[in-house]
Amino acid sequence: MFSRFITYSVSLFFSLTMFTISFPGRAEALTNIAEYQQIKGMIREPLTLSVMLNNGQPAILDAFVTRPVSKKPLPVVLITNGTTGTAEFDRWTLNPNRYSSTAIAFARHGYAAVVVLRQGYGQSSGAAEYTGHSCIQPFHLQAGEQDVQNMVAALAAVRRNSWASADNAMLVGMSAGGFAVIATGATNPPGVKAVINFDGGRGAIDGKSLCDKTGLMKTYEQFGKIATLPSLWLYAKNDKSFPPDIGREMFNAYQQNKSPARFIVMPPYGKDGHVFMDSAPESFWWNTVATFLEQYHQPFQEIIKLPAVNLIEPSALNAAGKTAFSGYETTQRYEKAFATDPDGDWGAAYWARNSQEAAATALSICTKEQRKGAAKCNLYAINNNYASEKVH
Repeated sequence: MFSRFITYSVSLFFSLTMFTISFPGRAEALTNIAEYQQIKGMIREPLTLSVMLNNGQPAILDAFVTRPVSKKPLPVVLITNGTTGTAEFDRWTLNPNRYSSTAIAFARHGYAAVVVLRQGYGQSSGAAEYTGHSCIQPFHLQAGEQDVQNMVAALAAVRRNSWASADNAMLVGMSAGGFAVIATGATNPPGVKAVINFDGGRGAIDGKSLCDKTGLMKTYEQFGKIATLPSLWLYAKNDKSFPPDIGREMFNAYQQNKSPARFIVMPPYGKDGHVFMDSAPESFWWNTVATFLEQYHQPFQEIIKLPAVNLIEPSALNAAGKTAFSGYETTQRYEKAFATDPDGDWGAAYWARNSQEAAATALSICTKEQRKGAAKCNLYAINNNYASEKVH
């Protein structure tokens, strides 16, 4: 039996059938929630946000909500995405479930957590904020202006839902999304209470330099001059895109007007801490965030416990497969699937748009890694359930 090592995978599929018809300013839920892992006490479902931007242009924003079951409006956490700067990946591969574990963490503590992909990402309409820019001319301020339009419009649409508070929200983002929420928070949107920036920035080159660093620092300085909302800036010690020293420079530029902000260096995570918001377990970062939330009188205590997942490990897995399955069982990176064959070859998929895509991706990975003539790969688990009633 060969040793196989499969890295985390995202879905490679895109379907226009996921769109629904909706009216400007509304957030419409898509119907088939059976396609998504459900957790007792929570609701997880996709949204299409049909909005009107403040430049008078309509837009559709790809989104997903994770929220406690509640008859009362819930404080909103609007979570937004980072970028690879590669249009093909950002458009065809990225989907809101990339941030499922982050959304679940906030929902477990009392929030309606809405992941929203800005224009040009996933199934959101329009072009990304970096379109037409280059490293020589990254136009940081203009990118921030587009981010603000997207985030403000998304928040207005979300607030029209009965489950969303009209006057209590937070903005959360990682990487380019961290830059986006700092830009948006600087406009002091009504009802937004705080901003959390996970490893945020723009124009990373090699972890040592930035595209138009002078312009980026001036942009942060401009944001800081008008910002009044409290913000938390978190940078992993081993971030390979924006190491803490660079993060601190952006923070210091923002802080020249003494806006209420706090900078924290997080422990190293994995091989590249830049991804800790979407990849690390909740336990890695929640206590730090909870301290900030408590300081500003926002919910921070657990109201929903995660259920224990008790999947029996496939019998034929080798050492690498056993490690992978253990990680699969515990992670909240939905939508996910695990496939294997009788010889112990395997494939795991995470962050798919729905359960069907996760299943297809896991099977594809398992099949690709098989020896010639090996028995057919079969689905073993989809999300936290066996793919069939029979345990193999």
